[in-house]
Amino acid sequence: MNDGSFLSFARGYCLSCRERLQTSWTYHNLFTWRAGELCDTCTGQLPVITGAACPECSAPGHVDACSDCLNWRGRTKTGRWVKNVSLLRYDDWMQAWTTRWKFRGDAIMAAAFYNDLRRAYRKHFRGFVPVPIPLAPERMSERRFNQAEVLAAGLQVPYASVLERPNGEGGKQSKQTKQERLHTGRGFTVSAPDKIIGRNVVIIDDIYTTGATVREAADVLEAAGAVSTASLTLIRA
Repeated sequence: MNDGSFLSFARGYCLSCRERLQTSWTYHNLFTWRAGELCDTCTGQLPVITGAACPECSAPGHVDACSDCLNWRGRTKTGRWVKNVSLLRYDDWMQAWTTRWKFRGDAIMAAAFYNDLRRAYRKHFRGFVPVPIPLAPERMSERRFNQAEVLAAGLQVPYASVLERPNGEGGKQSKQTKQERLHTGRGFTVSAPDKIIGRNVVIIDDIYTTGATVREAADVLEAAGAVSTASLTLIRA
C-alpha cells in the first residue's frame, strides 16, 4: 500500500469497458470519496466541457453567445428561454458510448453520469420541473426505453412526462443534416398542462445539436403555461 491507502476493495464493473472497479480509500479521500460507475481509464477519456463555452447553449470555445444562439434569439417566440447546460462534448469516445447506450439497448450505462447531472441540476435549475423529451411511439417500440426519461429519473426529483410526440415526425435525427434538423417539426403536444402551469421547466434530453428539438418543446410548454423553459442535456454536439 505504498500509495497511502489503508483500505482497498473491488466493487462491481465499469459501465463502459466492463473492467473490474477497484476502490482505494486514503486519509486524503476518506471524507470526500464518492462511488463512480466508470473506471479511471474511461473517466480519463470523458470529453468534459471545460473552459470557455457559450453561456446560452454550452458550445465549447465561445466566450460570448455563439452564432446559433444569436440566431435563436431572433426566432424565439416568447423570450422566456433561459439556457441549455450540457456536460460533455460529442467526440469519437462519446459517439461509441452513445451507440451502445441508445441503439444497443444498454440503458443502465446512463447511471455513469447521474451524479454529474444531479450537480448540474442543483447548480443551474434547482426547483425547475424536469420534463424529458419523448420518443415517437414507433421509436419507443424499437428501442424499448426513452433515453431522456432515463436521465430524468437519475436526477432523483419528481419529473413530469407531459410531452407527447406523434409517429412520422421526419425520420431519425441522427441521419439528418443540420438544416434538416432545424426545419423538421416534431409535433409535440402537452398531455397534462396542470403539471407545468406556473412552473419553471427544464427539458431533459441526451444531446443538444442545433437546439431545434428543445426549442420547439420549449415553445409548446410555454404555450401550455410554463413560466420559463431551459434544458439540461448530457452531450453538446
